[in-house]
Amino acid sequence: MSPNIPSRRRALNVLALLLPLVLAPLPGSAQNAPPGADSHRSSRTPTVYMKLVKQQVTAKQRARVKIALGTRSARSHAPGALQRAALGSGKVAVVVVGKKGKPRTIGGTLVKGKDVVRLPKLRPGIYKVRARFLGNQLLGRAKSKIRTLRVVGAGGGGGGGAAGCASSTPYSPDGPDGSGGCFPGTANTGPTKAATAMATYSGSCTISTPNVVIDSKVVNCRTLNITSGGSGFVLRNSYLNGSIVQSGGAAPYTVQDSFIDSGVQFPACSDGSCPAGKYACGDLGNTTSDCGVNGSNFTILRTEIINTNRAAYCERNCLIQDSYFHGTNLWPDPSNGAHASSVRMEQGLTLRHSSIHCSFTGPFTNGDIGCSADLTGYPDFTAIKNNTIDANLFVASPRSGFCAYGGATPDKPYSGDPTNATNQKFTNNVFQRGANRKCGSYGPVTNFDKSRSGNAWSGNIWDDGTAVAASN
Repeated sequence: MSPNIPSRRRALNVLALLLPLVLAPLPGSAQNAPPGADSHRSSRTPTVYMKLVKQQVTAKQRARVKIALGTRSARSHAPGALQRAALGSGKVAVVVVGKKGKPRTIGGTLVKGKDVVRLPKLRPGIYKVRARFLGNQLLGRAKSKIRTLRVVGAGGGGGGGAAGCASSTPYSPDGPDGSGGCFPGTANTGPTKAATAMATYSGSCTISTPNVVIDSKVVNCRTLNITSGGSGFVLRNSYLNGSIVQSGGAAPYTVQDSFIDSGVQFPACSDGSCPAGKYACGDLGNTTSDCGVNGSNFTILRTEIINTNRAAYCERNCLIQDSYFHGTNLWPDPSNGAHASSVRMEQGLTLRHSSIHCSFTGPFTNGDIGCSADLTGYPDFTAIKNNTIDANLFVASPRSGFCAYGGATPDKPYSGDPTNATNQKFTNNVFQRGANRKCGSYGPVTNFDKSRSGNAWSGNIWDDGTAVAASN
């Protein structure tokens, strides 16, 4: 180089000569790789979208699954990206898992990033379905979210092995549940014998020692009180004319195969609009606020509860299964301000395969009395969270606002708690449409926030088999 060229310019010329050497692909690098290979394949994980064409089919039908592939890489967002460079091709496998039996896998092939896979005929039951993309030369493996498929009897009415149901009406108390069984009703809950065939309980209405068992008795305790020392109490195969509460702690207790009638003898309405008689518990003026089953750490199995403004109130860690709650017949006096529901949840409730119905239909003597929903969950006293609502029947309650609340009710004392309305799981439930086709006055569910942590809404259907959408 000429010594007359300035030193800065000489340095730039040297750099220009070296750059092609520095940037040249090394042997075995991605640029020299065979066509179709991709050294960064693992960084391009696609998204697998899967949708059941119908969430419910009969045992004679073959369900169809729609699958679509998307990618997260920026360059693949351009129109037609999946159609180019083999991004939209490859094999998929749809995995179907029932409660019994081995998983079944059905294969498919993507064309332009899409495929429709037909499942084989399946026996009545509830199945989990997931699609898996097996990868290609440019994209790695990926899987979809799990969806729920319900297969009912060949007649389409949910009979599927439930010929022994007391009612032939599908998706009703005592009727076929669509999974080969029967929803709880008067025929499959409660004691095995009539009350007249049982002795009357003569013990204390306060349970203060551990592991007390009342079995096959008629219990006339207006309030059966479980104290902190009454852990392990069991009411079994019995009739309780009253309610159960906890005091001085949260001792675990169990109610199974029993019948609870919380009805109270009320006077005639003050305005003369109703006669004296037995009405549902639930009026502060008559000191009948202890209704149904209340507290924490309780279990209710195969039990029928009637005549309450609230059959069960779970504060913490409860299991309600295979039970039937109904018969909300509130005393319609203008002084009664009872808000009714079949179940009220706070934290840690598992409500499974039960029929719940808030059934009061009036008269509505003020702006307070009446049903709110079959299931309520208001953040009045604590955050609503960690509740599992699975495979239940929500009986149509057209005089309620909705049939279920999801916990995210605004303007309540704990509405702003960051944990409120989290880990709320509604799965595989059936909502009756009722005369207005909405279950409640306005719809099936409200205040369920899909965006909050741990929440799930899947497999929930109307009694005609169509999907029920979550609603905020």
